[in-house]
Amino acid sequence: MNEGTKAAFAWAVQGKGAVNYDTHGDGGGRSISYQKGRGVPADEGELVAAFTGNHGWFWRNRGNTEVAVVLRTRGDYLELRRPL
Repeated sequence: MNEGTKAAFAWAVQGKGAVNYDTHGDGGGRSISYQKGRGVPADEGELVAAFTGNHGWFWRNRGNTEVAVVLRTRGDYLELRRPL
């Protein structure tokens, strides 16, 4: 994302469960953590890029049940990548 651009988002854990998450960005030698949560089943809002770079989410399931996170986004970003 370029500095100042916006992306609306909503994500949710399917079924029963919750995740820890970190909404963050990095690029050009900079990094930022916009918001963190523990044991959260869903979140929504608008991400405004603090600088040009990669911006997104990291989710971690600390529960005993397998979960799937569904992410919906729209806005001013060049690509959406899913790490392997």
